[in-house]
Amino acid sequence: MIVMRARYFAAAVVVLCVGGCGQSPQPPTALPSAQFRQYLSEEETNEGRDAQAKQLADGSASKSDYEGAVARLKQCLAKRGITLVNHGWSPVNHQRMGLWYSNLSLPDDVVAAYGDQCHAAHLASVEERYAQQHPPRMAPPLLRQTTTCLSDSKVTTSGRERSLPDLLKSAGSDRERIVYDCVSQAAEKLYPKTPFVIS
Repeated sequence: MIVMRARYFAAAVVVLCVGGCGQSPQPPTALPSAQFRQYLSEEETNEGRDAQAKQLADGSASKSDYEGAVARLKQCLAKRGITLVNHGWSPVNHQRMGLWYSNLSLPDDVVAAYGDQCHAAHLASVEERYAQQHPPRMAPPLLRQTTTCLSDSKVTTSGRERSLPDLLKSAGSDRERIVYDCVSQAAEKLYPKTPFVIS
């Protein structure tokens, strides 16, 4: 099952969520009663932001910085009885981990609101800097399956592509939908039990 939704960073991009997207740090909707309620104390929020600032003080975000921030996110969620499910680095771009939240006893919008606030306090700045400093690269098996699909769809590639942006550039703006479809089909085949975002 593929769920398409909009997600916003510096600019709006279309993303596909593959593998049955559960609760995530960027939910498509949340009820106002949960979305606008402050679940984290000001002290905890500031502590998390201070920890991120220390990690980024040298101007860079390393893999260990990212993983350390994820560990703090996990602790923040655990205090609320929410499990952080970590599917590892995204095979689509290796810029972000596939992180999903779970607590079956709480409403989804409440879990999402907790997740948003813990994510903002403990991970968001490090995650953004890491993505800025590490160019996207697609996992080789996923890249091979995708280019085969594109070839079958009469979309020509050069063989030098290493990332989703490379594939989109080679295909041309009028064939972007085909590229996303091929990536999602290849991802479902290679990683059937791993939900992640294609962006």
